Amino acid sequence: MGCCKSTQYGCCIAIDHDESIILNKPTGKEIRYGPGWFCFPSWWDAQVIKSIALQSNQYIIVKHIIDPNNISTSHTRNDIPLTKRTTTNEKDELLNDSEMQLIEIVRGPQIYQLKNPYDIFSEIKSMLNLSSTQYIIVTDKLTGVKRVECGPQLFCPKPYDEIGEIKNLYNLSSTEYLLVTDQSTGERITVTDLKILILTRYSISYANQLDYYNKTTYLFLGPKLFLPKAYDQISPIYNYVVLNHTQYCRIIDSRTGVMRIEKGPKTFALGPYEALLRSEDQTIFDIINIDTENAVLVKNLDTGLDELITTPQKFIPSFTQKFMEIRKLVKLAPYENMVLIDKDGQHILKNGVKDKSFFIYPYQQVYKQNWSNDLKKDHRSTVQVDRFDTRNQYMDYEFLVRTADNVEIILDVSIFWQITDLYKLVLVTQDPPEDICNHTRSEILSQVSKYNMKEFMGLPNSKLIDSVNSEKDDSFYESRGVNVIRVEVLEKRCKDPEIQKIFKQIIDEK
Repeated sequence: MGCCKSTQYGCCIAIDHDESIILNKPTGKEIRYGPGWFCFPSWWDAQVIKSIALQSNQYIIVKHIIDPNNISTSHTRNDIPLTKRTTTNEKDELLNDSEMQLIEIVRGPQIYQLKNPYDIFSEIKSMLNLSSTQYIIVTDKLTGVKRVECGPQLFCPKPYDEIGEIKNLYNLSSTEYLLVTDQSTGERITVTDLKILILTRYSISYANQLDYYNKTTYLFLGPKLFLPKAYDQISPIYNYVVLNHTQYCRIIDSRTGVMRIEKGPKTFALGPYEALLRSEDQTIFDIINIDTENAVLVKNLDTGLDELITTPQKFIPSFTQKFMEIRKLVKLAPYENMVLIDKDGQHILKNGVKDKSFFIYPYQQVYKQNWSNDLKKDHRSTVQVDRFDTRNQYMDYEFLVRTADNVEIILDVSIFWQITDLYKLVLVTQDPPEDICNHTRSEILSQVSKYNMKEFMGLPNSKLIDSVNSEKDDSFYESRGVNVIRVEVLEKRCKDPEIQKIFKQIIDEK
């Protein structure tokens, strides 16, 4: 700017070719351009403004004031040309009327000079440099309408544009997808490694030359970069569902309620309203192999009845079937027997000679007993038995007896026995070893009470057992379906160690 000289009646200002001066006169504002000298009365206000140099990536925002005398009632603000956006009256009510303030975007490259003394301009702003993988959502503050601007471009906003943050396009691999919800319509779509082409109303797709009236999106094979629309709400990126050749999954459409089953091997993306059905914290299940060794127990949800499927196949339960368990083929040796209980409580006997292998059908369960397996056979330590061995068996038994002179003797015996009638055994007793040992103990006690300690300790084991076996109560064992073949005494000893020591000294002296 040049120098300013004061005169008797006012001031003179010299301005350059890239400057302008705004004179604030009593009748309004006036703008003059350089170069030159400009003189004005001292009671006028003057403001020198330098022209704005805009580069190719810069812009400014200019707010214009509209002269109401130049506005037609049939026109909107956007229809008014810039030449009519002027007023010379600084007291004009338009200065404070936001409805009559029009916004202009001035972009470079150019040297911008102010055209209207009432215009207000912003500081220099840089345009947004959008790469090929970036986009922004722009909102028109006057209408509320949103739009998407994507790269590559040097983006300069339009008047009244509100710019959102710069976002990256969604890079989807061949095994990823996402869900997109159009917030303007509420519709939801699934996006895989496809590109969304934005179609306007009544537009025609060049892919197959079909009309898509009233539609806003169309799936088209192409790049793996997804550009959302202005009103799209994007879900997190999901991985494809991957099923190998031994897996399957169940899918439900939450909008229609329709369910379907997908079987591997395959990879796929879920639909916009679809979800994997979960059962016992699992969504992907193994296909069940049914063969000669394995069957599947399922519950029919229509009838409520259990079914056993034995036909060899790759089995996937239907939506009316609930998987219960896999049942193995039961195999019995010729000497083994089992007892099954049906839904009516009846006992079903399975013999290893006739029923070598079989499946346990619905509503049947295996009958089990708890047999004493400790040395004293007092049922404190037991073993569970569901296969009954009909071969000869032996068990050791230790118990306490008293002689006629009230000396406590510990006897260790071995009992050889056999199951002869399984049905009687199941009906009469729950612990055959305990019953046999208790009855044997009772028979031996009746014999021991006839002798004093010296006589009993000197009695041969074979003689004691012969007397027991000769007086054996066969009806007791027969009623329980067992047979005691023989009883052998393994050891006799005094319970009191001192008495046992004295007795041993007596024997040694002999």
